[in-house]
Amino acid sequence: MNSKPAIERMLKSPLLFASLTLLLSALYCWPHRWVLSGAPLLQFFILLGDSNEYRVLPSIALWPVFSTFNLGYSICSTSWLLYGIFTALCYPTILLVCLFQFEIVGNLARRGLRALLKQLHFIDDKIAFFNIPALEIDTDVDGLMVLRGATFSLSNLSFVVHGVEVGIKLSDDMELAIQTEEVTVRLFRGIEIGDCYANLKGGEFEMTFGGLEGNSKDADGDSVFVEGTPLLKRASRDADRRSIDGLSVKDMPLKEVKMAEVMTNGNMPDDVSTKTGLKSMKKMTPDNEAASGRYLQMLDFIKETSSIHEAREHIKALTEQTIDVERTFDLSDDNAIRAAVCSHVHSKPSVPHPPQKSVRVSTIKNSSPPYIKRFLHRLPMLLRLLLNPLSYFHPVHVSSITATASGRWIDSILVQKIFKEYAEQNSEVRHLQQSISAWLSNANFAVELGGITGIAHVPFISTYDIICHLTFNDVMAYRALPTQVELKQVVRLGGADARFVVPSFLLPHHEHLLPPPPSENEKKTHELERSVESADGKPQEINAQHSLSQTLLDETNVSISVHARLPACFDQELLDFTAALVKATKVVEMEKESSVMDEEVTGVKDFGKALKGGLKEGVKKVVVDGVVNERWIAKMVGKITRKLEVARGEAGYSGDIPVKLGKYRTGLMESEGEKLLP
Repeated sequence: MNSKPAIERMLKSPLLFASLTLLLSALYCWPHRWVLSGAPLLQFFILLGDSNEYRVLPSIALWPVFSTFNLGYSICSTSWLLYGIFTALCYPTILLVCLFQFEIVGNLARRGLRALLKQLHFIDDKIAFFNIPALEIDTDVDGLMVLRGATFSLSNLSFVVHGVEVGIKLSDDMELAIQTEEVTVRLFRGIEIGDCYANLKGGEFEMTFGGLEGNSKDADGDSVFVEGTPLLKRASRDADRRSIDGLSVKDMPLKEVKMAEVMTNGNMPDDVSTKTGLKSMKKMTPDNEAASGRYLQMLDFIKETSSIHEAREHIKALTEQTIDVERTFDLSDDNAIRAAVCSHVHSKPSVPHPPQKSVRVSTIKNSSPPYIKRFLHRLPMLLRLLLNPLSYFHPVHVSSITATASGRWIDSILVQKIFKEYAEQNSEVRHLQQSISAWLSNANFAVELGGITGIAHVPFISTYDIICHLTFNDVMAYRALPTQVELKQVVRLGGADARFVVPSFLLPHHEHLLPPPPSENEKKTHELERSVESADGKPQEINAQHSLSQTLLDETNVSISVHARLPACFDQELLDFTAALVKATKVVEMEKESSVMDEEVTGVKDFGKALKGGLKEGVKKVVVDGVVNERWIAKMVGKITRKLEVARGEAGYSGDIPVKLGKYRTGLMESEGEKLLP
C-alpha cells in the first residue's frame, strides 16, 4: 500500500483531533454540548481505525463522512428533541464501530457476554444459542416444536437453525412429525430449508402423543417457561437421552476439531515464508479458541445424534452389505436415499430430543400488554406494512419434502371405512382384502417433492387478496420395506405447482373488512334468493345456490388451484392395487344393498317375486365379477398410462376451501373503538 503524505497523516491524526477537542472544551463553553452528544468521540474512534488501516465505510473518503455527520449534528442541535435522538443513536454507534474496528473490544465483549450469559456462545461475529426451550403448541391442536441450536451471524445478517423437530397431534388417532437438519434465514434475501422429512402416524402403536388427553393445559398458564408438562413428559418417554457432556466415545466418537480445515472448508492454505506468515497472522486468544472448539463440537454433536443422520448412515451401511443383484436402489440416487431415510425414521419418536423446558404459544400471545393489543387493533395497516416487504424479500426454497405413511395404518383405515364386516360374509371381498393387505401392511409409502419454491404476496391495499405460489420441480412416490431396505418407485411426475388465494380480511385485526353476518344482511340474502330463482341454465343455478348457502352458513372461500405436469410414470404394481381397490368398493356396494331373498314370503306370489329378484341379483353379481376384473382393469389402465409417459401438458384441479367466519368476528370493534388506519 502506498504511504500517505506527511501532511495528510498529520491532519488525520486521532491524537491531534483529541488534543484540539480537549483544548476547545477547556477554553470555551460551547463545545461542552457537542462533547456530551458523543459526536467527537465517534469521530475520534473512526480516525483511530483509519490510522490502523481498518475502519468502517472504507469505500467512502473520510472527509465526506465527517462533513455529512457534522451537518447532521448542526441540524439536530437546533432542537432539544432532535438533539436527544442524535445522542441516543450516537453512543450505540460508537460501540458498534469499536466492535467492528478493534479486535480487543470484540474479545472483551465476547468474554463478558460469555460470563454473563452461560447458555450463549460468542464466536467471532456469531452468536450461538443452545438448549433452547421448546415451543409448546396449545391452541387449536397440541404439539411441540424443538430447535436444538441456532446461530446468528452479524457479518451477513443470517440465522441458521440446527436441528428442527416438530410433533403435532392432529386428532386422537393421527399425528404429524416433521424433521429437518438445517434452516437458514437470510434477512431480506430469502429462507432456505434443507431436506425436510414428514411422517404421518396413525393409531396408538405409531403415535408419540397418542395417549395424551385432548386438553394438555394446566393451571400454571402464566409462567414463561414450564417444566414437566404432559407434552414434554410424553415426548421424553422414548427420547434420545444422550448429551454432549455425558457421551462416551463408544456411544458417539466426536471428531477432533481442526480449525484450519473448518475455516477453509477443507482447502488448506499454501505454505509461505516465516516473515510473510507473521505479518499476515491473526492471533486468536485461548478464550476464543476454546469457545470456537466448544461451538464446533456442539454442532457436530447435533449432527451426529440427529435421527436423520443416523438413519442415513444405517441405510448406507445395509445397502453396502447387500449384493448388487439384490440391491433395489443405488447409493448415488439421492431421491431414493431420502425416501428410505424417511421410511426408517417413521418408527422413531416424533420429537427425539425434547428439552427440559418449554414456552407455550398461549403464554406468548397473552404476554403483550393490553395497550399494545389495542394499538395493533386500531392500526391494522401497520401489520400489512410489515408483512408486505417481509413476504416479498423472503421467498422460501426447500431442497425437498419427503412424507411417509405406514401401509399398516392405511390398511386399518380401509378395513374400517370400506371392508368392515363384509369380508367375513363374502369370499370375494375376503380375497380382495387379503390381496390389498398383502401389498400394504408390511410397507411404508413415501411421497417426495423436490426443488420447492414458495412465494407469497401480502398486499398493502386491503382490497387485494393474499396470493401464494408453490412450484415443485419433481414429484415421486415410493413403496418401501423398512425391515429389508427394499425400495421401489411407483409414481413419478414431471413436476407440479399450486396457487392459493386468501382474502385479506382473514388477517388478524381485520374484522372490519368481514362481510356482515347473515342476520344483519337480509338484503343480500334476498338478492341471492332471487338470483337462484332467475338463474339462466343449470350451471348458473348451481353457482347461485352455492353462493346463497355459503352466505347463510357465514362462510368465505380460500381458492386453490393444483396442477401436475406431464409426463407421468406409474408402476404396474400400483395399478394392480388400484384396480383391486376399485373392484372391492363395487362388490361392497352390492353387499350393502338388501336382497329380496331376505324379505318375508307370505304366499306363492311373493315367492315368485323373490325367486325372480334373486335370479337377477345373482346374474348381476356374476356380470360384475366378470366385467369388473381387477387384472383386466389394471392391464387397460396400464396401456393408457404408457401413453402418459411421453405426453406433455398439465392435469389439475381448481376449487374452494370453505372457511367459517364466526371465529374471526372477535367483537373488539365495539370494545376497543374504530380503526384509525384501516
